[in-house]
Amino acid sequence: MPLFPSVTSLQQLAATPVAGFALQNGTPTILTWAVPNDGLLHRVLVISTMDVTSTETGGGVVVNVTLPDGTTGQPTLYSSGKSAGMVNANYVACQVKAGSTVTVAQASALTGGASTVWAEIWGA
Repeated sequence: MPLFPSVTSLQQLAATPVAGFALQNGTPTILTWAVPNDGLLHRVLVISTMDVTSTETGGGVVVNVTLPDGTTGQPTLYSSGKSAGMVNANYVACQVKAGSTVTVAQASALTGGASTVWAEIWGA
């Protein structure tokens, strides 16, 4: 029997393909989740890993969220300008507002180097 039977388990809601997402010379959205508009408190967990194959210029990655009180935030998954190699796995976890949208996106264009990001959005 679950410890908190009324709490919904996290479910995978979005994921990059197995090949990952190659960062671009732009600021594209990598993943997105439309939070149900049911008036309830929701939770989100973004898990990610990055492989920098050639030292970056730019290439920052963020999570865009709206907190339950309507405050918007942009926690950083990866800052710009990483050196070549595996970047430690990173995550963002928080409560989000019903009816909002959670996105994982590039915050700065990758103007030099090459990087691949693998990410998943889990939520309830």
